[in-house]
Amino acid sequence: MTTIREIARLTGVSTATVSNVLNGKSGAAGDAKAQEIIEMARRLHYTPNTLAKSLQRQKTNTIGIITEDLTVFNAPEIVDGIDACCEEYGYEIILENMRLFKCYNNDFTDTPKHRELLDSMLRNMLAKQVEGIVYVGYHCREIAYLPSSVQVPFVYAYCYPKERIYPSVMYDDEKAAKDVTGMLIDKGHSRIGVICGPASSYHTQARLRGFKAALNEHSLIVDSNLVEYGDWERPSGYNLAALLLDRKVSAIFSFNDLMASGVYEQAAERGLQIGKDISLFGFDNRDISQGFFPALSTVEPPLSEIGRCSAEIILGQIKHNRTSKKRIYLPCTILERRSVGGNLSSLQ
Repeated sequence: MTTIREIARLTGVSTATVSNVLNGKSGAAGDAKAQEIIEMARRLHYTPNTLAKSLQRQKTNTIGIITEDLTVFNAPEIVDGIDACCEEYGYEIILENMRLFKCYNNDFTDTPKHRELLDSMLRNMLAKQVEGIVYVGYHCREIAYLPSSVQVPFVYAYCYPKERIYPSVMYDDEKAAKDVTGMLIDKGHSRIGVICGPASSYHTQARLRGFKAALNEHSLIVDSNLVEYGDWERPSGYNLAALLLDRKVSAIFSFNDLMASGVYEQAAERGLQIGKDISLFGFDNRDISQGFFPALSTVEPPLSEIGRCSAEIILGQIKHNRTSKKRIYLPCTILERRSVGGNLSSLQ
């Protein structure tokens, strides 16, 4: 890699002169010598060490991102939102991936190994002089463990701290579930089955609150027999759909698209047509949702917007010293497709 020292040797001037010329300082050298230095730098493909220059002025224009696991479906979109926002403001990102899901499956929250790994990555980020850090959760939940020592702005994305020391950005599960349930009720459905995720899940709890709120608003009874708990995977959707269909529901609200895929299979085995004999709504807007026939109605979480909002909070703190401990909930988008129809028996 070409250095200023090498350009100085080849052009017969001091390194200070080369540096001043390449940084555009007027009067650093005569016109002919300045042009010679510039041409030499171009011929040798000289690239300035912007990191070293940034460190000299105590400003690196970099934001650190720590993801719990970059392979899960939500993380790439959130990271992309952070990156896009940073690019607009002239900032770059440094990414660290904890690989928690790959290493520990779903059993990793606030374990000693998790804490040790997080602290190690934070030290690494701070050693690289990042000006702020975004922590991206694998799934939304309360995180009890806080970083040992962070001297830069810090934001949680897709998760939130138990103590409101740092801001967090999530999406509004409860409002989305309430809107979906209200839409199904408006189409004549009163016996709506629900396939939840695990009972301990933040998403399950928030979406169930929204579901019940919509029923209450429409003076409908919450029937616990129509609420079943799965594990977010397709087989549980298949098995639980059998229970709900036996209980004569006219619509099923699956709390994610993977479990909804199991409902399609169960319905097909019974000779039932989704969107006609039984209505179905999912959540997450995964790629598979439009591959079903008919296409699955679902909820699209604002993942990229979570990333962008997190970055804006960080940059606001850096540039304007804005502090925040808020929990921000962004709205989801309801996507009604042909998997939902009216309950003709109720509408007659």
